[in-house]
Amino acid sequence: MMRYLNIFLIAALVVVPAAFGVAGKSSEMAIATVAIALALSFANIERFVRFKGLGFEAELRTVVEKAYAAIAELKELGLCLSSPIVDGLAVSGRMLQYIHLRHKLESVEKIVATLKKLGATPPEIAEVTGTIMTRVTHDHLDHIFYALQKANGDKVQVLKALGDERMHDWDNSRIDHFIAEHALVKDSDTVEAMLDLDFFRENKKLRRNEVWQS
Repeated sequence: MMRYLNIFLIAALVVVPAAFGVAGKSSEMAIATVAIALALSFANIERFVRFKGLGFEAELRTVVEKAYAAIAELKELGLCLSSPIVDGLAVSGRMLQYIHLRHKLESVEKIVATLKKLGATPPEIAEVTGTIMTRVTHDHLDHIFYALQKANGDKVQVLKALGDERMHDWDNSRIDHFIAEHALVKDSDTVEAMLDLDFFRENKKLRRNEVWQS
């Protein structure tokens, strides 16, 4: 039985990645290669576990246990990655339907937690999550800008500078300085939007889910 399984896995290791490669799906090709290679390795792992002599058995079992633990963490990561993909497919092509931003950030949080378990460094995690975190930060700053624009309609030219791309690097202290410098009105909507920004930057979560969509 194991002989046929090994033959099947070896054939799959050649055919499946090649098929993805021909289709131009490099990511799928890499994932398939790793997955099948792992399956082939663990299909034969007991041969190594049964090896005795010279005190190697205990060490080999420790290695095997660690390998199985790593597989469990990889499975957890796979589930974390699969969930948002399936969610995206569920709403794809449906007008006026979207995945709420809160749900997206929760998925990112689960992925980050699993990457930490796998030993990913903070810079590596930041690189993986950088796109969505930067986008949501910019959206928070846009909320502040629109609140200020609504409260200070008579100072359009001044607010154009605040709406410039440079604003995306600002924190609330810099925004407060700009508001004071140009004698802008800071109404309750602006205050709430600024609190939202601080909360997101610190917690990577939304402070008020009801004011966000996708």
